Amino acid sequence: MSEEVKTLTLFQKIHAVMKDVEYLKKDDQVKFGQTNYKAISEEKVTVAVRNSLVKNGLIILPVKQEHKKEGNLSTVDVTYRIIDVDSGEHIEVVSSGTGADTQDKGVGKAMTYAYKYMLLRSFAIPTGEDPDKVSSAELDAKQENDKNNLTKPITPELIGNIKIKAGQFAQARNKTVEDVYKALKINDITKLTIKQANAAESRLDGWLSNLSKQQGA
Repeated sequence: MSEEVKTLTLFQKIHAVMKDVEYLKKDDQVKFGQTNYKAISEEKVTVAVRNSLVKNGLIILPVKQEHKKEGNLSTVDVTYRIIDVDSGEHIEVVSSGTGADTQDKGVGKAMTYAYKYMLLRSFAIPTGEDPDKVSSAELDAKQENDKNNLTKPITPELIGNIKIKAGQFAQARNKTVEDVYKALKINDITKLTIKQANAAESRLDGWLSNLSKQQGA
């Protein structure tokens, strides 16, 4: 007699997907103003989970969706159905997502976000340290703090760096340091903000780099 083929239930198949996809490493970089953190792309999550869904005979379909828009933010609430293709058994799971866009892509972005997190949460897939635990208020506070730092007065260290580099460039070009400051539009180096000082130092670095290339040619 042939050995009886064991038929898995819907929940056993979901468990099998969880065993297949145990961890996904973040592969994306998210920039929001001055904030920069790692994230995981929707493509990576979808590819990894899809392979296991196909192997285990599961499909996921969106069966209900509601969305709203406030300003540039679009939010969607989606109900998904996880279906066992062998038995027809199914369960429903819900997910939400928000997308920011000034044109007409906000809903699409929100749907992508909702789908990605539905997969991550439904199959309990860890991705490492979670940047989403940082609230929007914290991100706003960080951006405001960064902005304030850039408007603070120049530090003695920056003054020293600019003086040294201005002196090096002046000597190489047979000019005075005052000539270099004039080219940088610096009237009083002690009254520069950190932002202005960083810009001036960056220009000096570029000039010195070009000099080095010319001398090495």
